This record gives sequence, C-alpha cells and structure tokens, in this order.
Amino acid sequence: MVAPNRAGMSQAARAVVGLLLVLPAALALLVGYLIPTVRTIIWSFQARSPLGGDAEWIGLDNYDDMVGEGFPGSLLFTLGFTIAPLATLLIVGPLLAAAAHHAGKPGRLLVRLGLTIPMVCFAPVALAIGWLLDRFEFDSMPRLSLWLAAWLTMFGLIVAIGVKVFLAVLRGGAPGRPAWPAGLAVAGLGVLTVLAVTLQTFTYPVTITRGGPARETETLMLDLYFQGFQTFASGPAAARGTVLLVLLMALGIAAWLIVVLSGLRFEVADHPAPTGKPWAVLASVAGLLLVLGITLYGLWPWLHRLGQFGPEEIRSEIGTALVNAWLPPLVSTVIGVGLAAVAGFGIGALRPFGRWSEVLLLPFAPWLFVGIGPLVAVKYEDAVRVLGMDNFLSSIPPTWLVIPALFLFTMLGRGLARSSRGYGSVALRSLPFVALVAAATWLVQAQSLLWGMTFRPGLDTTAPTLALMYINQFVDATPDEVPIGWVLPIPVILVFALGLAALNAFYLDPLTIRAGRERPPAVPAPPPAPPPAPVGQT
Repeated sequence: MVAPNRAGMSQAARAVVGLLLVLPAALALLVGYLIPTVRTIIWSFQARSPLGGDAEWIGLDNYDDMVGEGFPGSLLFTLGFTIAPLATLLIVGPLLAAAAHHAGKPGRLLVRLGLTIPMVCFAPVALAIGWLLDRFEFDSMPRLSLWLAAWLTMFGLIVAIGVKVFLAVLRGGAPGRPAWPAGLAVAGLGVLTVLAVTLQTFTYPVTITRGGPARETETLMLDLYFQGFQTFASGPAAARGTVLLVLLMALGIAAWLIVVLSGLRFEVADHPAPTGKPWAVLASVAGLLLVLGITLYGLWPWLHRLGQFGPEEIRSEIGTALVNAWLPPLVSTVIGVGLAAVAGFGIGALRPFGRWSEVLLLPFAPWLFVGIGPLVAVKYEDAVRVLGMDNFLSSIPPTWLVIPALFLFTMLGRGLARSSRGYGSVALRSLPFVALVAAATWLVQAQSLLWGMTFRPGLDTTAPTLALMYINQFVDATPDEVPIGWVLPIPVILVFALGLAALNAFYLDPLTIRAGRERPPAVPAPPPAPPPAPVGQT
C-alpha cells in the first residue's frame, strides 16, 4: 500500500528523495561491511603475516585445521549461552507484559519505571569481574558456571527488553485486529537476535576463564581473538570469522523475511488502553518484585563495588581511560545512528517503492547482526595502516552504520507516516526514538571490550579494559583494589536512567507494534446535506 501523500509529493518525487536518503547508508555498508567481508573471506584461504605482510594461498587448510582444533565443540559451548536467555525473553517477558497490560496505565508505568535500572546497568566487564571475585569456582563445572554468570547478570536487562517489546505488541491489539501475528513476528526476531548475540560472545569467557581450563570454555569469538591477536595467525582468524559471518548473515536474511512478510511496524495507538484489573495489578507488582530480586542477586557483585576506584597509583590513568571509553564510541554512534535514521526515514516514511519499499533493506540484511568481531582482523589492519596506532581516530569503533537501527527506523517511519500530517511531523515524532536508540548504541559500544583489547591493550586504554588488565596482570591486587567503579560510573548510570524514565513516562506507552496489512486511514464522513426549505420560504 502506498503511504498517504500528506506533503504534496508525487510517487516519483518520493522515490527519488527516498533513494537519495538511502545512498549515504549504502556507501557506509559498502565500506564498513561488504568490502571487509570479501577481504575476510579471501584471507581465510591464505597464510598471512600480520599487518599486510606476506600472504600465501593455501586453499582450505585453515578450515581443516579449525575443525581439528575443536571448533565444533566451541560452537556447541557458545550456543549453550542461548538456552536460559531465550526462556527468559519468551516466557518471563510476555507474562509480565500481559499482567502490566491489563493493570491499566499506572500498572504499566510502574513496571516500565521499575525495569529502568536493569536496562541502564549494562556493564558486562564489571559484572563478569564481580562474579569472578565473589562467586565463580573453577573446580565446579566451569561451563555451567559461566553460563549462569552471563544469564543472571543479564537477567533484568533481558526481562526489561521482553516486557517493553511485548507491551507494545499487546497495546497494538484491538477488536478485529489481534495482537498474536505481531507477537509471533517479534518472538521470531527475538530468537534470531539472541542466537546472533550469543554467537559473538566474548566478554564473559575472556574475563572469567580466558577459555580454560584446557579450552573447555572457549567461545567462537575468543578462539578468533586468540588466533588473530595472540598467535598473530591472520588466516586462521579469518577462517573463523568467515564461518561466523555465514551463520550471522543467514540469521540476518531470516530476520528481514520476518519483517517483510509480517508487515511489522510501529504505530501510535488509536484506541484506549484497557482499564486496570485488580488481579493484574497484584500480578504486576508481584512479578516486578520477583524480577528485581533476581536482578539484584545477579548485579550485586558489581553493585557493592560501585565506589571502588582502585589504588592511588592508577588514578592518573583514569581520566584518559574514561575519555577513551566514551568519546570514540560517541563519534561512531552519531555517524552510524544518524545515517540509519536518514535512510530509515527515506524507506519507511517516504515509501519510494510503495508497498515493496522494504526490499531496500535486503542489501543491508546480511549484516543486520554482524558486529566488529567477525571482521576484526581486517578492520584492525585497515585502522593501523590508514590511521596508525595510539591515536584518537584509530580508537573509534569502526561501526559507521548501525544496521539494526536502520530496521527500527524503517518500521517507525512506516507506522508514523500514516498518523502524521506531514513528513516533517514524522521526523519530529521520531526524534525521541532516535535518541533512545542512539543512547543504547553509545552505551553498548562504550562497554565493548573487544576493540579496546585489540587497539589499546596498554595503560593508555579504556576503563573496561583497564579493569580487566588489573585483574590479569596485577596478581598481587586484592579484590578491593580492582577499579570497577570507573567502568560505568554512578553519574553516568543516573543520567541514562533519568532519560529512559522520561521516555517511558511521556513517549513509549502509546507506541505499538503491529503486523499485517495496513488499514487505510479513516476518512471522516461528509456532513449530511440540510433538508430542502419548504416551498414559499427562504
């Protein structure tokens, strides 16, 4: 269905403008994803010296060695990280969302605000260090212990995401418009997302076990990192990256099919929410308290160390570590989310190809779930050769287009275009959502460990990497000396929490997720004509 023409633009004009808005994102895709992917695949068939040294074509030898070195076992262990998070996302999240939905607006707001803190307490390095110091025992089933550490520390975040998403799905249901098609589509996307994130698991194993004992807890990304940056074997690292790319690209294309075939989109609710029911209020409060209790248990090894800033001798390094952790990701976030917002508006709001406009997402879909990890060897060499080592530009995470944000903004523009009076109104109503996605992207990139370990392994590093380095290198340090408090400082937590709380209170509640064919906008009936005047009267 063609989007309503509320700005006086013809279909041809919308097509031209929409394609022009997508062009910068397409160039970022080419430079940031397509070319590095092709080079990674080529490297996987070579024996290479690091940083552009000699390369010899060796065929499938890297893949044969990879299988012989236990790659299938690493894959199975990595997939083990999905079991508990998937159950949490698809069971706990929908149940608490259903209770909050029927609890009325106060109940929904209570649950939304109560889950704000778990969403902003995203500090995987600090959380992993806390569990290593307080609760991890290497002699007792290290694989199971590592899975539990990752699940329980992220439990509140997973539930919060599930609740907010399924609340939006339930809010989109109406008489004659069931919510279950959107619920199935969202659940499918959730499964694919958890699988994709799990395949790139790096922080918990590298922080807690370093892959041991005897490589028993080695994940795919940890194996790739050791090959590329400890043994400096770029070819074997590229082979592992290529296998990861194939898996992630398949997941991305599957996600695109779900979005296109379901017609998934964001819309503003056009009907009143259900009134509060007593049973739902009680269930919401009880469920929220249970979730917060488990969340507190998972976060406590980090929370009770928030005021722990390390010994005096490292205080001079803290300012640089904080700048390195937050400023370079801010640059890549502004560029990556900005390009995604412009392209998403061009596809979703302008609808350049009418009902087939989401076809424009297909070139981006293979890299929807691809992070820096599978491409890190190529991206590292490019950064060193072009920008050099130990400078600000080279420390910027090379994520010049945030493709998940592009999908989200496309679905948002598609829905808002039907209830807005013009494309300017769509852009203005999208700004809070853009800010939400940008803040989440910035937080995730600032807490990422991989690029910091790759590019700044020394003292001039990021705050998360500094904390990990203190654990690994300063063996005489006591648990009370580890500088966990700098990884995600309290003022930063408060700023993110206040911003998210404001969005929950004033913006997110009427935002719905719907699927299926779009209904045409309602056209008010013309007023009835006045009855004819009797003969002889004026």
